[in-house]
Amino acid sequence: MYVDLHVHTTFSDGLLAPQQVVKKAFELKLKAVAITDHDTVKGIQPALDAAKSYKGIEVVPGIEFSTEYFGEEVHILGYYIDFCDKNLNEFLTDLQEGRKKRIYKIVSKLQSLGIDIFEDEVFAKSKGASIGRPHVAMVLCDKGYVNSIEEAFEKYLSKDAPAYVPKEKITPFYAVDLIYKKHGIPILAHPGLLKNKNIVSELISYGIKGIEVIHKDHTKEDIQLYAKLAKDNNLLLTGGSDSHGETPLLLGSFNVPVEYFYKLKEMKDRSDDHLD
Repeated sequence: MYVDLHVHTTFSDGLLAPQQVVKKAFELKLKAVAITDHDTVKGIQPALDAAKSYKGIEVVPGIEFSTEYFGEEVHILGYYIDFCDKNLNEFLTDLQEGRKKRIYKIVSKLQSLGIDIFEDEVFAKSKGASIGRPHVAMVLCDKGYVNSIEEAFEKYLSKDAPAYVPKEKITPFYAVDLIYKKHGIPILAHPGLLKNKNIVSELISYGIKGIEVIHKDHTKEDIQLYAKLAKDNNLLLTGGSDSHGETPLLLGSFNVPVEYFYKLKEMKDRSDDHLD
């Protein structure tokens, strides 16, 4: 039996609604699926509600914070975060406003390059969710400027590309602290993508609870390396597809052991007992 502990929905830059994610996960016979949208928790409750219709599957409430450290993007997963917390939601609203301002700047740059694109078209793609560069890429695809999302990033939206605009980000340490304050479990996402590997050891020293070992962009060597690192430091091992609803669908395709979920849940249960 397997799980998928890293999935995005239409509430950030995924193509499947939370209800669709849960339905697909059930059809794939997954024991658990984690909703980990970028900088938003709005997709969690719809997923939890949907799971009531499917016996045997559990939804793990989560979030993926986009952070930055010395110019490098670092993603921090927060599992079992208190997604109903008022202060957390106010903070996330502020982050979303920063995302919107970034989109205006990106669109302005694209327009200066002679591209026929408008902010309203991009916001329509996001459907009121956590907006980001993938939504700009979708519009560029629709209008025939590029043939794929990947080409849009390579040609216009990635770092050093002509329409790139850096995002205002919190630090990974701030994200870890915030997750702890909201009773969640902080995990370092896909460390194999980091150029500065010192970040991993710094976050371990800072008190992160686990490492995402299995990920779509991790090689076998990455998996072995980070599994050993996690075990040597008594950290949780997690894993997920980082699925965004693409075709072919990555959801549940990386055989993440159900034991990863059980140990994650066990840590949450121990934490709750301590709070009682």
